[in-house]
Amino acid sequence: MPPLRRLASGLLHTALRYASAETEEWARAMLSELDFIEGDWAALFWALGSATAIFRHSGRAGIRRFVDRMGNKGGEMNQTGKNAVGVAAGIGIGLAIAVAVISLWMLSRTYFPGFDAGRVPWRTWLLTIGVPEIVFIGFAVRLWRKRRPMAIGILLIAIMAGAHFAMHLAQHWRG
Repeated sequence: MPPLRRLASGLLHTALRYASAETEEWARAMLSELDFIEGDWAALFWALGSATAIFRHSGRAGIRRFVDRMGNKGGEMNQTGKNAVGVAAGIGIGLAIAVAVISLWMLSRTYFPGFDAGRVPWRTWLLTIGVPEIVFIGFAVRLWRKRRPMAIGILLIAIMAGAHFAMHLAQHWRG
């Protein structure tokens, strides 16, 4: 099995392992469909989209179970609960973005060793703080009208990353 197809299969097997009971049959069907996708890249993109849908659906089911356990049998959360879930989701999205950008930066150092950002500090700063901050702000602006709590969670991660960077600069420039 080619490496990309093996990665796609592993991704869907992982999604199946963590799928909720309601989503498990759907996840198995998506895994079966993978055999009929032509092309390794197409299979990988199919697996990424499928895993996203599986985790999203499982997450919603988990939130419903949590709300039911908290005594709200109607399945409706009050506005404070909705805001808290939105902020938590925004924080999760922000952390995922940060991990993705840092992973890409680490991969670029591995696969492009000639691109030595250590000699040019502004390049390192741009890659490690500039790009994620732009992505954070872009997501927050996009979500602000319809999902303000989620946008606030993303902005909290952006502020924490900026503060971390400022503390790093202050520590190294103290002399």
